[in-house]
Amino acid sequence: MLSESVQAKLNEQIQKEAFASNAYLAMASWAEGENLPNIAQYFYNSAEEERQHMLKIYKYVNANGGHARIENKLDKPKEKFKNVLDAFETVYDLECSVGRAINELASWCLQNGEHATYFFLQSFVLEQQEAERKVTELLSIIKRIGTEPQNLFYLDKTFKKINEQS
Repeated sequence: MLSESVQAKLNEQIQKEAFASNAYLAMASWAEGENLPNIAQYFYNSAEEERQHMLKIYKYVNANGGHARIENKLDKPKEKFKNVLDAFETVYDLECSVGRAINELASWCLQNGEHATYFFLQSFVLEQQEAERKVTELLSIIKRIGTEPQNLFYLDKTFKKINEQS
């Protein structure tokens, strides 16, 4: 059985994962509007990944005697970006924020004797580390190619290859 305090903390993390999924959906809409279908697909894939993280935590809470929930008070994500670089700098900030939250939650669990939940969170800790590294690489690619209109076609095609590798 989950303690009330760990249940509350996991429900907070569910909100953060839901926000991240919504933020990626907003980015996908922006990319679609910019006629960048492969970058939009990257964002759609990322939204689904965050949704899966949310569901995994949601199911964990329910399976262990808790009550998972999603609040209606999710913050509205950023919807407009200056360019692709601005969008991916937002992605980096988002991934770092989720990573910090997961690390803080795992640390709290360990300090408070919530060992089962601590071990459950380990896959999230490692995934967030990988996500931050991947976004850093993508930012490097975007900076090398550039965001000038003449470069966007090539940049979008690069994301087609990235999507295929994921």
